[in-house]
This record gives sequence, C-alpha cells and structure tokens, in this order.
Amino acid sequence: MSNSSSYTLYISICLVSYSALAQGNGTISVGSSLTAADKAATSWYSPSGDFAFGFRKVQDQFLLAIWYDKIPDKTIVWYVNDGTTVPAGSKVQLTADRGLVLSDSGMELKVYSNFN
Repeated sequence: MSNSSSYTLYISICLVSYSALAQGNGTISVGSSLTAADKAATSWYSPSGDFAFGFRKVQDQFLLAIWYDKIPDKTIVWYVNDGTTVPAGSKVQLTADRGLVLSDSGMELKVYSNFN
C-alpha cells in the first residue's frame, strides 16, 4: 500500500472511530473511559448503533476495536495498532489534549488520535 493510501486509510479510521464515540445523547464526555474486563463490557456506539467501539476479548487478552454490533457475528472492522492485545484492567480514555489514550496498569501504551 502506498504512503498516500496508508495515510488516507489512517484518516478514515480516525473519523470512523470518532463517529463511533457518539452515543444516543450525541457525545462522549472528555474524561470518559472504557476498561477491559471479563464481565459485561461497556462500549461506545455510533449514532446509528451499527458500530461499537471498545474492548473485545481474544483468548485471555483484549483487543481495542470497532465492530459491527447489529449482526450476530460482531465482525471487527478495525483494531488498534498491529493487533496487539492488552490484559484485563487496561483502559482507553478520551482526553482533551491527546485524544484517545490506551493504557495498561498505569503505563501509557499508545496515544491513538489527537482531535485538535
């Protein structure tokens, strides 16, 4: 894939993930977070409810992803990084200055996007 195509794909993913942050009330507040857990996970949904953003369990780890939520298969359409999984207790938080920040046990792993 060319650099131009890679950049376009990255921007598209950022926009999709940003739209996935919208919930029924229209926004996710700065400071909101999701935590990877074995129990019923919470997700942030697109305005249509077609897509969900959050952690998906993969064996004993979790993958930060966007998936089709209205189909039984819950097909993943995007995931962070190169498929790197994180342990239970990892968190993704929406920050005002850095966008989405994925952390593991208090250690910052990845600043996903900056919406400024």
